[in-house]
Order: sequence, then C-alpha cells, then structure tokens
Amino acid sequence: MTERVFTVALLGNPNCGKTSLFNLLTGSRQRTGNMAGVTVTGREGEREHQGVTLKFVDLPGIYSLSHNRVEERVARDYLFETPPDLILNVLDAGNLSRNLALTTQLLEQQLPSVIAVNMLDEAEAQGIAPDCDELGQLLGLPVLPSDGRRPRFLDLLLDTLVGQLRIPSQQPDLAIDYEKHVEQSLTQLMATGLNRWQAVQALESGGDVAFVLHDDQQALVKKQIKQLENYHDDSAAQLIAEGRYGFIHGLMHNSGSDHEELTFAEHWLDSIALNRWLGFPVFVGLLWLMFEATFTLGAYPADWIDATVSALGQWLASGLPDGLLRDVLVDGLIAGVGGVLVFLPNVVLLFTFIAIMEQSGYMARAAFLTDRLMSRVGLHGKAFVPLVMGFGCNVPAIMATRTIEEPRARLITILINPFMSCSARLPVYVLLAGVFFADRAGTVMFGIYILGILMAFTVALILSRTIPTQHDESFIMELPPWRFPSLRSLCLHVWDKAGDFLSKIGGVILVGSLLIWLLQTFPQGADQSFLEQLGHFLAPLFAPLGFGWQETVALLSGFIAKEVIVATLAVVYQMGEHDMVGLQAAMLAGMAPAAGLALMVFTLLYMPCLATIAVIRRETGSWRWALISILMGLVLAWGGAFITYRVGSLFF
Repeated sequence: MTERVFTVALLGNPNCGKTSLFNLLTGSRQRTGNMAGVTVTGREGEREHQGVTLKFVDLPGIYSLSHNRVEERVARDYLFETPPDLILNVLDAGNLSRNLALTTQLLEQQLPSVIAVNMLDEAEAQGIAPDCDELGQLLGLPVLPSDGRRPRFLDLLLDTLVGQLRIPSQQPDLAIDYEKHVEQSLTQLMATGLNRWQAVQALESGGDVAFVLHDDQQALVKKQIKQLENYHDDSAAQLIAEGRYGFIHGLMHNSGSDHEELTFAEHWLDSIALNRWLGFPVFVGLLWLMFEATFTLGAYPADWIDATVSALGQWLASGLPDGLLRDVLVDGLIAGVGGVLVFLPNVVLLFTFIAIMEQSGYMARAAFLTDRLMSRVGLHGKAFVPLVMGFGCNVPAIMATRTIEEPRARLITILINPFMSCSARLPVYVLLAGVFFADRAGTVMFGIYILGILMAFTVALILSRTIPTQHDESFIMELPPWRFPSLRSLCLHVWDKAGDFLSKIGGVILVGSLLIWLLQTFPQGADQSFLEQLGHFLAPLFAPLGFGWQETVALLSGFIAKEVIVATLAVVYQMGEHDMVGLQAAMLAGMAPAAGLALMVFTLLYMPCLATIAVIRRETGSWRWALISILMGLVLAWGGAFITYRVGSLFF
C-alpha cells in the first residue's frame, strides 16, 4: 500500500541523457537521440519505491526557461501552472558549465530540486568528472551521480528522491550579482510587485513569461530593456547570461570542475564533419555508403528469407488439393506477404545506419552543416530533423514539424516531407534496382534518394517564393559530444522499427494482398480479371511512361500503403511461382530497364499514403493543403517518370 503519489519532473538540456534516465526510472521504451526537439511534449511513467509511487514526467530538453522556443514554453508553463513536487535536474557531466545555466534559473525560483549528474563515464575518460559532494555543498542541493544506460546508481537516486519528498530540505536562496545597470533595472521592476526571479525572467525573455504582467509592468520591462541596450552593445538577455556564467565559472573553480578542451580525436572528427569544403562531400559519401551497404549486405539474409518463403509455398502447393483454398494461401498470402517480408533485412539495415549516425552525434553536425543550404530555399535549420525522420516514416516526421514555430517554414517542411523516401518505398527500390540494375543497385538507390532530396529542396524554393513569411525564428543546434552508440538503445530502436514493418505485413499488406488476389482471380473463367480490366482501362495514362497494366494496378494499390506495390507485383506477375527469382524474371521480360527506373521515380514522387494524407490535413488544419500535396505529387511523378523513361531509353 503506497503512502501517496508524488510527481517528479525531469528537466535538463538536450542530449544530457535525460530521456534515457527516464526510461531507466520507469521502464518505458522511448526514442532517444542526439537531436534537439526529440521530446516535444512531456512523457509520463510511474515507479514504486519504499512504499511511495513516483510519477515521473519527462519534460522537453531545454537550455533556458526564458526563451520563446516551443520546448521552453512547454516546460516553463508546466512548472508554473502545475508545479511538481520535485524537479530532477539532469546535467551532462561533460558539459557542466552549459548545463548549470538552467540550474541557476531553478535555484533563483527556489524550485525544489535534486541534481543528477549524468554521463560520468565519458567525463572521467576526459579527466573532467566533477566532485558531486563538493558541488552539492556549494549549491546547497543533493547532487548525485547517475547513468541512464545502466542501473548502477539507480537505488541511490530513488532513495534520495523519496527522502526529499518525505522530508523536504531547505531550498537555497540564490541571488546572482548581475552587472550594475541590470541590478538597477531589477530594482525598478521589483518595486512594481515582482519577485526578483520574475524580474530577471521578464528582462531575459522580453516580457514573454508564464505569469501575468500588467500593462505598466510590460511597459517598464520594454523601457528597461531599451535602456540596457543603450548602455551596452549587448541585449538584456546577453547581460543576464554573462552574470549567470560568471557565477557558474566561480562555482566550477571552487569545486575543481573546470572544463578541459576536446580530445584530439574529437577535434579531428569535427574538423572533417564541419569543414566548409569537406563536410558536405563526406555527408553525401556516407549516404551513398549507407544505401550501398543496405542493398549489398541485405541481399544475403534476403536470399535466406526468399528460400524459406519459396519452400513454404511449394510445401503448401504440394500438400493441399487443387482448389480455391490453395490458391488463396499460395498465390495470395504467400506470394503477396512473402514478397514484402523478403525486404525486412534491408529495412533493418537502413534504420541501423540512421540510428548510428544519430546516436554518435554525427546527425546533429549534418544538421548544422546543411542549415545554410536549407535557409537559401526557405527552410529552417529545425527542418532537418523531420526530413531525416521522413526516411523512416512520413507520419511521425510531419508531426515532428511542431518544433518549427515559424508558420511558413513549418508548412513548407510538411509539404515536402513526402519526397523523403520512407521505409515503405525501400522494398520497391530494392526489387526494381535488383531486377534492372543488379551490378549497381546500391548506386541507383542512392540516386533515387538524392533525387527525392533535390526535389524537396526545389519545391521548397518555389513555395518559399509564394507563401509569405510571418516572423523569423532563430536556429539553435547543439553539437553533442562524439559518442559510441549504446548497443541496447540501438537494438531497441531497430527492434521498434522492424516491429512497425512487420505489423504492416500482418495488417495492411495482408489485407491488400488478399484484395489484389481476389481482383486478379475473379471472375473465374473470364478472359480478363477485374484487376486486369481496371489495369487496361487506366493503362493509356501510363503507357507514355513505359508501364504495363501490371505496374498501373500496382501504383494504384500504393495509394493505400507503398509496401503494397511489391505485394501487388508479386501477385500479378508470379503466375503461380513462389520465389523472388520468378518475379524478377517475369518483370525483366515484361519491362524495359528505362521503364523500371521510371517506376522507381514515380514511386518516389507520387502522392503519399493515406496515413500521411490524414496527418497533413490534421497538422495544417485544412484539406486544401492535403489536396495540394496529392496533386503536386501526381504531377511531378508523371512528369519525372516521363522524362526518366524517355532519357533512359537512349542509354538502356
């Protein structure tokens, strides 16, 4: 029987290991990464300890409580409107100075806190591990070691949290000594009835605060900010930040935790990844290597799955009597579902490479590197995260655009996200590249992905010239330290993505395969099935692209989900064969290589799946933009496939 329920809010900078610690505390499986904005809204989880129920809330990773970024507003409003019983302030031991800037704001507000110093192993390797006991004495707060990847400090942390909740300790009253003109401004604001921390936050945020400021207080805030800018070359926020870091510098000096320089290896890696001339070619080269390895390495386990599916189909065909049931199982389920299942290794490899780049810290550097390029086409630096997520699935990627506050930049990012080839398109690319361009399949796949990126940037450039901007938004991107990815986190991430892929095979692809088989089989005895009749009816629209009726109906099925394209091709082409070799031979006999390349381009560009259309409508609040996305994709797909087929016919 628990005594009561206490709420503990986890708060810290992005990339401090806060969400990993939350996972460890609650047993939840949440996605972790090195990108700012991964945690957009708070997540909750519970744990019982010493007869107490601890309700943990994982707040967004933020740098300050005084800025106007969406993550900071979420955390700031939560702390002010529904204050938790205790704050677990998570710090990165390797970047203690920067992380303590948020801690000083908590101390100024006298919010009940316990500090967890994370990633101590990395700090120890660099020789900069802080003395937690000494730091705790200087701050007047419990400061504990923690590790979000292993439970070695978990019991101590939980014991301390419960102890602080049962018998709260006296919170220190921190009053940082700011520059004299700042102090004068604070005195005048406090004379209007504001607390010192409220006066500091009002100056620092330009009056954008969670608490109410009366008209005269707002006017005084603006007046003081202007005066400070006249006295100094810096803004009020910069002057306050200087005061905070002056206090932190003294704190670090007294605790013997002064920060050291980056290691030679980190400097060397940054000199390449962030180099003005080398950085982008290296990024493109890594993408090529990723897709080449995805095809080449994935071919071996794919062959094993193909052999298993083929053997299963032959076993069922030989063991069941002729009839409708055998045809449903062998030509419908086995052919359709097996035709997609064979690409599971390629999907797993792709997600593994993306997770490694994300968790190692490289993805954040790629975002920093591409920010200037994206800004030239009307995108925002924050758009990099949703666009990269689009390689996995466009639905959560479009939802991730909520971190972009500027409406035009967010809308453009939403509309171009479907051009990022999601994992659902990968089986189509692998199949077609393997059939028509077996010797250079990885390079062809890389080219298709690059074409999608270039098309997205071109459309963004056009939209940025037609949609008016509303306000500028600064781009803050933290460069996390280089890290070896956590094997446990990698496995969990890839397992979740593979599970999503398999769930589609057991759901929409299973149903789609049966539907396609029914349309292909009935009416029995007729010259043409329903599916073939539909394909021949629409074939004239796609004939200029080199597609037959089989490809036409496959593309129609892709409106539901792109994976169904492969299942449809497997059903309409195999004609009783149960292995991928038979499908590939049938397609090679029925299509020219230029038409195969055109089919890849069409699959890349044409309208997103139904789930993506639904989320575009929800996130934009209008069917207008969803319809624009559909029409834009169809027009670009037909035009792009036509050009590809005509030009490709000259070379293939």
